[in-house]
Amino acid sequence: MKIDLIAGTRPNVMKIAPVYIALRSLKWCQPRLVFIKQHDHRHMSHDLLGEFGIVDFTVLNISTENFGDRLGSIVSEYSKLIAESTPDAVLVPGDVDVAVGGALAAKRAGLPVIHLEAGLRSHDRRMPEEINRIIIDSISDLLLAPSEAATQNLIFHEGHPHASVEFVGNVMIDSLTRVVSDAAIERVTTAHELRGGEYAIATFHRPSNVDHPENLERIINALKKLAKRIPVIFPVHPRTRANLVKTGLIDKLEGQAIKLLEPVGYTDFVNLMAGSAVMVTDSGGIQEETSYLGVPCLTLRDTTERPITLTLGTNHLVDFDTLEPVISSITLGRRAVAQSIPLWDGLAAWRVAHSIKSWSHGIRDRSARADRRGSTQ
Repeated sequence: MKIDLIAGTRPNVMKIAPVYIALRSLKWCQPRLVFIKQHDHRHMSHDLLGEFGIVDFTVLNISTENFGDRLGSIVSEYSKLIAESTPDAVLVPGDVDVAVGGALAAKRAGLPVIHLEAGLRSHDRRMPEEINRIIIDSISDLLLAPSEAATQNLIFHEGHPHASVEFVGNVMIDSLTRVVSDAAIERVTTAHELRGGEYAIATFHRPSNVDHPENLERIINALKKLAKRIPVIFPVHPRTRANLVKTGLIDKLEGQAIKLLEPVGYTDFVNLMAGSAVMVTDSGGIQEETSYLGVPCLTLRDTTERPITLTLGTNHLVDFDTLEPVISSITLGRRAVAQSIPLWDGLAAWRVAHSIKSWSHGIRDRSARADRRGSTQ
């Protein structure tokens, strides 16, 4: 079975890499990893695949000027690749534009679509990612859910056939468990002159937070307050850096205990995160990673598509009114307690492989029955 696995952003790599590694080891499957390049920075693009020992992949360059050009370019470039070498199915992960564009191109070519990380819902349609998730799930043939809540969303709230939905667990934890270790934490904290458990990490990239100068200034003020208590490591997303420079807010960070970094490689970043005292973020995946690692996480968002990180994990939602007070009230040095989360065990990629194989057998069986019926008429 020939399967295209689509990636295009940093979080995609964390989801696709373990699945690709699992599938390429199986005799029944021939996976092709297609990286549709949405970012140029080496720690946010296909160079990340090398951290997983993946060197065999196809790179498609696209326009990234604006949403319309980007989506059209994704569909156009991937459609050309499909026409040149057609897979039997296409797997897309997550909720970024590359995923929805890849799914649309595949479906227009008459190919089955598999959605990895299906069923997540924030119920906030102001988020571009929420629109993308809904679109991808609506046209997917196999929906691979990372949590019980996502499974219920698909079957009971949205009416997807039970046979098309599989609860496989969180494949991002597969990537995390491959690279986090005490030795790696010691190495990366030493390299940044940090002491384990005595620093914070901040990451922000969502347009609602960083594209509005007043919101960005409130984030910077909150981080300055946190930096009075503990050093803050701030790997800066290209979108965020551009807005910090444009507004002059980057100057307000001078002389503070805030260390601005370029985007950090995945292995170094998750080990920095594992050694930190607290995360302050607006990321979706980091909510999951910190919950697994037992690191307190403050997420600057009104909603989350990963509610399990609130109920069983270490995640807390904050808004602009509560961000600074919550930061001031954090008890540093106390490790968060995360409960065991179902199927966050580092084995999700193998369940994905099993689900795809079982699903493909079902397709062949139905096709064979249809052929037999046709021959008797």
